[in-house]
Amino acid sequence: MAYSKKELRQAYIARLQQLDLKTRLHEERRLASLLYDQPEWLNAKTIAVTLSQSFEIDTAPIILHARHKGQQIVVPRTLPHRQMEFVELNEDTDFDETTFGVLEPHEGKVYSPDEIDLMVVPGVAFTASGKRIGFGGGYYDRYLQKYNGPTVSMALTTQLAEETEWTPEEHDQQIDKVLYLPEI
Repeated sequence: MAYSKKELRQAYIARLQQLDLKTRLHEERRLASLLYDQPEWLNAKTIAVTLSQSFEIDTAPIILHARHKGQQIVVPRTLPHRQMEFVELNEDTDFDETTFGVLEPHEGKVYSPDEIDLMVVPGVAFTASGKRIGFGGGYYDRYLQKYNGPTVSMALTTQLAEETEWTPEEHDQQIDKVLYLPEI
């Protein structure tokens, strides 16, 4: 029996919420190390990253690492009609909390898609080939239609899906590279 993307999304979020802290932290550190070794990361001057929520991979260490290396971080801000833009993150950034409980920059320089060298795309579930289930709003799929640079996602063990688990819809955007840990 095939499950809808909504049902799969709920199941994968539940799996993420049940992941024990020690395993999560260990996997997050290893995935971040993999990310830092990618040529797309090493060559990027401006990197788009989300400000993570509690059940997502913690992006705070990734943001700190990039800033330490002199890379510019830009984070998403939602707009009407399920659109978003990316705004520079710096020590002066003030945030607003959205109705979803997500922090977004109140103001700041907006970067166009062609000014972003790498986009680290969040999601709930991924396949090794780059299929992705997001959070259901379609914000990233819409933005990725205008973005031509490299995309990478990181998948905890509980987020890695079988290739046949769902069929992508026409608007779904493929991720260039999904980083995941090999099975032990």
